[in-house]
Amino acid sequence: MSSRLPQPVVFSPAKPLAWWRRPSAVPVIVAGGFAVLLGLGMYGMRAPGAVSGAAGQVSPSQGAATDAVQRILLAGKPTVVEFGANNCVSCREMKPVLHTLALDPRIAVADVDILKERDYISRYQIRLMPTQVFYNAKGEETGRNLGKISAEDILARLGVAPMNPAPGAPAPKAAL
Repeated sequence: MSSRLPQPVVFSPAKPLAWWRRPSAVPVIVAGGFAVLLGLGMYGMRAPGAVSGAAGQVSPSQGAATDAVQRILLAGKPTVVEFGANNCVSCREMKPVLHTLALDPRIAVADVDILKERDYISRYQIRLMPTQVFYNAKGEETGRNLGKISAEDILARLGVAPMNPAPGAPAPKAAL
């Protein structure tokens, strides 16, 4: 048997690395700058539905024209907005009431399906379906109702007197 000891393993070559294999500051700076520019570009393209400010307030950068609630508030009338869904029984029961109220020219009525427009849930802090949010003519929120509500109660919450039907005309079915 030979008495030779095993040779040690050499992990690095004795000669220096080539210049293109050395970590250099220039490629790192270029790659970092590219990553920053890419991040800024992606940040600028983010969805306009992000919440900013108080609940129900749309920032000027989002544009009020993209929000159906803000568009209807521009009418300058007392407004009721119902946040619900088509598969909600209570919401479907409110549809005739809202349709009857929509015929009244003194007020504005909006119905938002929050399952189709999910960003409204966080923007307007909706916790239950249906939720009716009441606004004055200036577009300021004056109150909320969770659940079903009658047409007379909606008009009272908006500060609008009920319309008197013409003599002999039947009362609308939705006005409970």
